Amino acid sequence: MNAPSRLTVRIDRKVCVGTSNCAEAAPAAYEMDEHAAPHGRDGASDEEILQGAEACPVGAITVFDSTTGKQVFP
Repeated sequence: MNAPSRLTVRIDRKVCVGTSNCAEAAPAAYEMDEHAAPHGRDGASDEEILQGAEACPVGAITVFDSTTGKQVFP
């Protein structure tokens, strides 16, 4: 079982082009809805969250440390 994530994800739906790379790279962290828009999933590890964010070809995913509020990716 994964440790609880310290990270918070923000997905810019205006930037997202729906490639699903995030969900393919990290299915425990991201899933696509019926409109081909990604959503963060609860219970993913920090590593999984970052893997999915890094897989986004258009930089639509921003990751923050939920404790400090600091941006950690990109």
